[in-house]
Amino acid sequence: MSILFEYMLKLSLCYGIIYLFYLLLLKPLTHYMCNRFFLLASPLLAFFIPLIKIDFFIDPQTINASSFISSIPSVNIIKASGKIFIPEDGSNNIVYILLALFVTGAIIRSLYFFMQLRSFRMIRAAAQLTGETDGIKLYHLNMDIIPFSFGNAIYINKLRHSEDELVEIIRHESVHVHQKHTIDVLVAELICILNWYNPFAWLVKHSIKQNLEFLADDAVIKNGADKKSYQYLLLKVMGHSPLTIASNLNFSSLKKRIYMMNKTKTSKKHLLKFLFVLPVIVLMMLAFRDTGAQTANTNEKLSYTNEETFKLSDLTYSIADPDVATIVKKEQDKSLLQVGQPFTITLIKNERDRLKSLLEKSGYKNITNHSISFLIDSSLTNNSFSVQVNIDLQAKISAASRNKYTPAKKSNARISGNDDGLQRFISSNNNNAIQSIIPSNVLQSLNETI
Repeated sequence: MSILFEYMLKLSLCYGIIYLFYLLLLKPLTHYMCNRFFLLASPLLAFFIPLIKIDFFIDPQTINASSFISSIPSVNIIKASGKIFIPEDGSNNIVYILLALFVTGAIIRSLYFFMQLRSFRMIRAAAQLTGETDGIKLYHLNMDIIPFSFGNAIYINKLRHSEDELVEIIRHESVHVHQKHTIDVLVAELICILNWYNPFAWLVKHSIKQNLEFLADDAVIKNGADKKSYQYLLLKVMGHSPLTIASNLNFSSLKKRIYMMNKTKTSKKHLLKFLFVLPVIVLMMLAFRDTGAQTANTNEKLSYTNEETFKLSDLTYSIADPDVATIVKKEQDKSLLQVGQPFTITLIKNERDRLKSLLEKSGYKNITNHSISFLIDSSLTNNSFSVQVNIDLQAKISAASRNKYTPAKKSNARISGNDDGLQRFISSNNNNAIQSIIPSNVLQSLNETI
């Protein structure tokens, strides 16, 4: 579940970069069709950018050798190099609360969207078809509503406008129909349903709808409409549309639309600014690269001997309580200790935390570290270790017993999983009997691990 929230955060960062890129470089341009393509394609591409593993395409040695790539900070939210995170019960509750909050917001946005569709169906049921031209249906609405278009139809109250105004309104809305702007509006609604928590997603939606109006205004002016009369028409039809999923003649940023109509057209050389989107995408993928794999490879090279030395050859359990034994056995496939795999002291500590969390979820309370211990038998050949997991929820170790150590008389030396006892055992590696059982390189690696 942590992967989901890491993905959501990276997706939010993508939308922030997309909006800032559009706001600073593309919005001042009058190349509205190119802006439309950017605003439609980039938010959809953003869903996939956090999932692309750029390490798969680039040789890791090349990445390590490049000071430029190394200087780009990576976004790794949850992962920590060389450690396994086992959340406590409280953190699990927070995760589920956040997930429930996200799902609730998405459901509310979806319900609002379907209510808009239902309102549109009611409006269309009350509309009267008055004509069809060039594949565009014209409907008359006997209600106080501003003109709008949806799909291949235009909806207007003819009684509210003069004949000249109707010509300009239909010309404007025809641009929306011919260029299929309804698709853009529906995509913007979908983006906000899936990213309702992200303010940049709402800003992208606003930019999409605003740019569609720029496109329609520009087409009307190019088709010979008087610019000043058309701008007065926009002022006259100003009002609130009950449908957010429809393209309508009015738009809240009317001042900006008039400014863009009067603005001198930008030259085609400014289209080169769109090429900057390529390095932006590359930078995002590099920032979202998985440095955990690179760190793991580096650590594997640095501690190759350690990982080969600590190999788990056998895993057994000694559990006094049969109920506890049943609980542990059911979750044994989730154990961090697996036969045939390398292990470290850190992995044993995390396994103890996992077992403790498992038992607490099953109703057992006040579980101390002494209740769960590990015995490591190092007498096996080929530098392999045998681990025995001991669970006794009634066990209590006194301070006196923790301050002394009795060397094993048998050839099998066992190391307690208690951190303090283990450290004292390792610190006494000058003892000849211990050195004869555990090689010096193993003792040194245990010291470094702790």
